[in-house]
Amino acid sequence: MDALLLLSSVPYSMTRSSLTPNPSPGGRGERRVRIGLSSNTERSIVGVPENCRLGGPAFQRLHQAHPRVQVRIVHDQAEFSRQVTQADAVIGSRPYLKLSAEAAKPGARLRWVQTTTVGVDQAVPPDLLAAEHVTLTCIKGPPGPLMAEHAVLLMLALSRNLPVYLKNQQLHLWRREGQDWLPLHGQTTAILGVGSGGGNLARICKIGFGMTVLGMTRTPREIPHLDRAFDKSGLLSVLPEADFVVLCLPHTPETRLIINAAAFDAMKPTACLINVSRGALIDEEALIAAMRAGRIAGAGLDVTTADPIPRESPLWDLPNTIITPHIATESVKMSDAVVDFWCENLRRFAENQPLLGVVDRRAGY
Repeated sequence: MDALLLLSSVPYSMTRSSLTPNPSPGGRGERRVRIGLSSNTERSIVGVPENCRLGGPAFQRLHQAHPRVQVRIVHDQAEFSRQVTQADAVIGSRPYLKLSAEAAKPGARLRWVQTTTVGVDQAVPPDLLAAEHVTLTCIKGPPGPLMAEHAVLLMLALSRNLPVYLKNQQLHLWRREGQDWLPLHGQTTAILGVGSGGGNLARICKIGFGMTVLGMTRTPREIPHLDRAFDKSGLLSVLPEADFVVLCLPHTPETRLIINAAAFDAMKPTACLINVSRGALIDEEALIAAMRAGRIAGAGLDVTTADPIPRESPLWDLPNTIITPHIATESVKMSDAVVDFWCENLRRFAENQPLLGVVDRRAGY
């Protein structure tokens, strides 16, 4: 997916309301923003690029999102640049959002930007992020269950020594590699970030495996399935309790390199680290040193600082480490879920209702 344009013939109205509970498993309060068509607006236009990975059925659903919304194809970035100054809203990926910065200046028409990603740290250019009169939304919600599933996959694979058995299978070698596996049942997991992904993971760990679940959150609140919540200041005191440390955090200045040498020193030597969110959360040199020294037992990495990882990276050869190529939120049904999200926001946009997935610029997600 690259970009959509939402154009209309009259200005939009915008109102802001207070934080309201988010129905996602994480229970995070979400800033609700209304940006809607004026009552006398009969239709708006959405432009979609030809090279969009979504197929015809997805376009058809966008056509039908609202009677006042019509889909128009935007063929390339040059055409996008010509049209964006007349747009009231944009749905797009980073190359197109970079072209939206000019249209986001005060006094211009642009009022709403929807990213095609979960995070905004890599998708949204600084000029657009600074344009606070433009409401910014991202894909919050749909990827959460998939992120949780992938975290559980990595947890189970590491706890049952699966990397070794996969190598033995390639060698046609039937050999038990010891019985010192770490079960999930009854163990303790520390989930850093309990939004949609972390909230779903907390539910699975608590209900499915009977684990003790500790969750790090930026704002104190009641969160389902957590035995205890803590904030960043309590991280080093919590890590010695955890058998699994799972990162479901956005990348912000506050969370960058949150897992560093001090964190590895605090972890159990039997603990496993899982990252299904952003590579920049981990000090990779400290991770490599900790794994080589046996200070932690394993790592499951769906994301790394370099994406993709260079062939010469020492991460490939670390013991008891599983690397997947940034696929935690991929599935055959994900595109449908994302289009559903866009359609709902388009409907809300047209009806002057609160949008989903509004980004808190100060928090960075």
